[in-house]
Parts: sequence; C-alpha cells; structure tokens
Amino acid sequence: MAAAAVDSAMEVVPALAEEAAPEAVGLSCLVNLPGEVLEYILCSGSLTAADIGRVSSTCRRLRELCQSSGKVWKEQWPSLMKHYSPTDYVNWLEEYKVRQKAGLEARKIVASFSKRFFSEHVPCNGFSDIENLEGPEIFFEDELVCILNMEGRKALTWKYYAKKILYYLRQQKILNNLKAFLQQPDDYESYLEGAVYIDQYCNPLSDISLKDIQAQIDSIVELVCKTLRGINSRHPSLAFKAGESSMIMEIELQSQVLDAMNYVLYDQLKFKGNRMDYYNALNLYMHQVLIRRTGIPISMSLLYLTIARQLGVPLEPVNFPSHFLLRWCQGAEGASLDIFDYIYIDAFGKGKQLTVKECEYLIGQHVTAALYGVVNVKKVLQRMVGNLLSLGKREGIDQSYQLLRDSLDLYLAMYPDQVQLLLLQARLYFHLGIWPEKVIILLCCFALVLERDILA
Repeated sequence: MAAAAVDSAMEVVPALAEEAAPEAVGLSCLVNLPGEVLEYILCSGSLTAADIGRVSSTCRRLRELCQSSGKVWKEQWPSLMKHYSPTDYVNWLEEYKVRQKAGLEARKIVASFSKRFFSEHVPCNGFSDIENLEGPEIFFEDELVCILNMEGRKALTWKYYAKKILYYLRQQKILNNLKAFLQQPDDYESYLEGAVYIDQYCNPLSDISLKDIQAQIDSIVELVCKTLRGINSRHPSLAFKAGESSMIMEIELQSQVLDAMNYVLYDQLKFKGNRMDYYNALNLYMHQVLIRRTGIPISMSLLYLTIARQLGVPLEPVNFPSHFLLRWCQGAEGASLDIFDYIYIDAFGKGKQLTVKECEYLIGQHVTAALYGVVNVKKVLQRMVGNLLSLGKREGIDQSYQLLRDSLDLYLAMYPDQVQLLLLQARLYFHLGIWPEKVIILLCCFALVLERDILA
C-alpha cells in the first residue's frame, strides 16, 4: 500500500510542478504525503546520510520525521540491528556518528597496513595497531565487512588486509568468550555452547551463532515431539516449555523419547555418520553437521545429547576410546557407579543401543571400567580440539597450516601448560615466518614450564 502511494505521489508532483514554482510545489506535495509514505521514501535505501541531513533541514515536519531516535536514522545500517534489543531506546543519529568515526578509523588502519606491509615487510599477523581500538568493536568489524564486499576487483590489497584483520579480531573475541565459558562451574553443562565456540573460532568469517544453531535444533525437537505425540499423546515431554531443564525419571517414557528421536534423526531427516569422508574437519563443526546432516561420533553425540536433554532424557557423554558414546542409566535412582547399569548409545551408528560387551566389540579391544565414566564439558571440548589438531597435522597441501594454528590456539587456551604444544606452536610460527615476538614469548613460557616440572 505504501509503495502504491509513493508511485501515485511521484505521478502527481510533476503535473503540479507545471502550474507553480517547482521548488515550492515539490516541497509542499512531499510534506503533505502521509507520514508512513514519507518514512517509506526516506528509508528506501537510495538516500545517503548527507541526503537525510539536508531533508531534515528543510522544514519542521521533515525534521520531526528524521528525529534522531526514529526509524529513518535507524535504517542506515540494517546489518547491525541484531546487536540491539527492540525494547532499548537508542539515539540512532549519535550511533550513526560513532559508526562513521569507527569506519574512518578502520579504513585508516587498513590503508596503513597496505603501505607498511609492502615497504617494510612487516609480518602478516602483526596487529598491534588494532588491539587498543576506541569505540564499539562491532562498528569496526562492520566497516571491514563493507570493504570485503566492495564490488569488482577494486582495492584488492585493502580486501586482503581487511580479511586478515577481521579474522584476527573475531578470533580474539571468541577465544576470550571460550576462556570465560571454561571458568563456569561444572554444573553448567552446556556442551553445545562449547562446541559452537570451537566452530566459531575455526570459521571466524562465517556468520555462526549459538542462537541460530539452537533454533535449528529446536526445529528438530518439534519434529520429535510430533512423532512422540503419535506414540503417547500424554507424554510429559510434550508439555515442556523452551528453556526448561526438567528430566523424566521413568525408563519407559525415556525410551519412547529415544525411539522418536531415532526415527526423526535417522529415518526422516537422514542424519548419518560420515564413514566415506571421516577425516574432514567439517565433521566437527556443529553448523556444518546440521547443514550436511553428517558428522563423526563426537559431533553426532553432542547433537543427540542436546535434543535428548531438551526432551527430558538425562543422557551423559562418555569419552570412550576411538568412538565417542553416550550413556543412559537404567537404574531406578537415576545414577550408578556400576557400568553395567547403563546402556550405551552410538549416535554415529543411528542411535544403536549397546551393552558393555558390545562397546568393546565396537572398537575391537577390552577397556577398563574408568573409560565408561561420564566426562565434563572441558574434557569433551579437549577431545574435539584434539581431533582438529590431528587433522591440522595432516595438512600437507595447505601451506598456511590454518587448521593447525587454530587448533593449537584452542588447546592452549584450555591447557596453557602443555609443553609439547607450546614448542610446536613456536616451531610453526618460526616456520611460517610470522609473529617473531610471539615465538620468543612461547619459548620463554616453554622454558618456565620445563623448569617448574624439573624442580617439582
């Protein structure tokens, strides 16, 4: 309707302009349009900030329409709206000014990188200039994204360094979030959140968020509930609200949930273990597991575990050698130290339920009872990163060794005193000719840890 009104107004204005002074008639016709039509025109995307500033200076009505807290200034950066709450009062004009200042600073830094890197051969990862940025980091990042999205082959050097800076900034933020996450108490068992941090760190230029991944899992939960309703229309899981952490104690009711899950995941949605391309890093990234509907035992188990817990089935992760598993307690009390009181679930193998002996047949060896025990979030993430580290060491073609570098960063964030990994990281940086100052720091850390271990 607004679009039709705009078209109608555009037809009327030229006709009236023939009978009176063009400027007076044009302005009077414009300001007499309904407010929503004027707002639609001003928010169409064809006007720059300078244009809006000029429009707001013409008369009182247009000035009121372009008020600093209104929609007109708010629409200047749609890509940033996800960072604001709909209920917050925001002075959008002032935000725009801060965004513009951050954009100028970003371009200044990218331009200085180009000049210094070509003339002084500064290592490609020396980002000391951007570690003390003023203003919101989201604005700086947004400008870097704008540089990356510039059309054609213009400013290829700018795009190259903008990408490197954006990669660095996002990884630093994600690493800080991961460290804070690991400091939380053990009773905060959000395995999915930890896995998403790993995914984000290894893919910092992709738009990956816990909220989006959780939304995709919620849609799977809805399908499971639909199937479960056909099995038992009065099942307590159907009454659970989003975000609840209630657990069902009856084994039969838990079994009904698992049956519905297996049908939806493996029969309806066709999730499966990736046996054909097992040694692929994509199998460990949760957003890729959901897109490709395939993964390896640990990633498939985390997906299975998250869905089961949302529906009230208290499954637990088992760091089983060679094949990550989940365990499901069959005891009436809900917890047991006896490994024979559990059924073990192979999410990689379409949710197959195994006994202790069948678990040993699965990997072809006998294991001690300790390896059937539950592990916390940090141990699960350690295994995920360990898998990425092993894959990173196999990268013979990729001369940047990016996966190896990322997995080393993640592992050392969790276990900073790993002597062998500190030495490996120093050797890697030296081999690539990057961050010479960090190589020295790593070697110093290596010497201190080694000295402490010897004295101990």
